Amino acid sequence: MDPTELEGTELPSGEYTVERWKAFLWADATRNDTDAFRYDDDAIEAGENGQLVPHTLCQHIAFEATGGIESTMGRLSDDWTSGAALGQLRATFHGPLEVGQTVHVEGHIANVERKEGSSGGLTIVTHAYNVRTPDEEPIYDMEADMILMEGA
Repeated sequence: MDPTELEGTELPSGEYTVERWKAFLWADATRNDTDAFRYDDDAIEAGENGQLVPHTLCQHIAFEATGGIESTMGRLSDDWTSGAALGQLRATFHGPLEVGQTVHVEGHIANVERKEGSSGGLTIVTHAYNVRTPDEEPIYDMEADMILMEGA
């Protein structure tokens, strides 16, 4: 398949809810010292309704909710995981994400670009995601570049 044929492909939409323990452990694992990501009282003191989800979890939420990486990268190669890497990740946040809040995620392939790198050919597949509350309030938008190294 010509990778550029993927451009514009809609990804499966989905929902995701971050549980309290996951936000807490993610904050610890990423050495995020903001206690609003660990405890309700600290988040409320900061003016929020309850424990917040660290922003660095945004990629995991989008990928888990849509299954987008497997469903699109697998079309490029049967063994894409042996030569794939996450490139740039760009996110714009519009509001806080609270623990226990279910979000709706939609995505599509925004761009597919072939390049020559120092080690050979590359295909960069840009996945674009919109993450909203059930009331359609935006939480964040994200683009993630997956890089597939040819011949890997």
